[in-house]
Amino acid sequence: MPPIRYASEVTEPEQSTAWLPAWIAEQIATGAAQRARLSSVGEDAIHLCGSVGVDIVLTSTSAVYVGEYDLETFESAARSIQWRQVAGVERLGWIVLGARRFSALRALLPRRSRTSISCASCRGSGDWHMFSQDRKEALRVRGMICKTCGGLGWQGPTA
Repeated sequence: MPPIRYASEVTEPEQSTAWLPAWIAEQIATGAAQRARLSSVGEDAIHLCGSVGVDIVLTSTSAVYVGEYDLETFESAARSIQWRQVAGVERLGWIVLGARRFSALRALLPRRSRTSISCASCRGSGDWHMFSQDRKEALRVRGMICKTCGGLGWQGPTA
């Protein structure tokens, strides 16, 4: 079993991803997920999620790519999309969002250790919060991932 790493240290999946290529192929074959085509990536990939001007893709090697495009070029968005591979907390956040739709993706997330602490930025919820200046009141924004813990709701102990 690989050593436990904390949200701030995670750049690779915690468990073997040998199951991922077959799982992605099954999701595409059954229509549960749409195949993503990235010209710079040779492996199978699926769309995890997206919004206006952004698409998120997961590859069969568990790499996550964010594609952004200008809305003024909507007709040619597929040609103007700019893809970048993400890592660390940003990667975790997209996998957390993807796992809300595809529960099997939880296997790509790190496990919380006994020495981990709840994230102060999201109060352990994993959701993004907007705080008052005195930090006594907060507005929880469900569906938006905490940028500190990547949506896990916890972090490793501080050194």
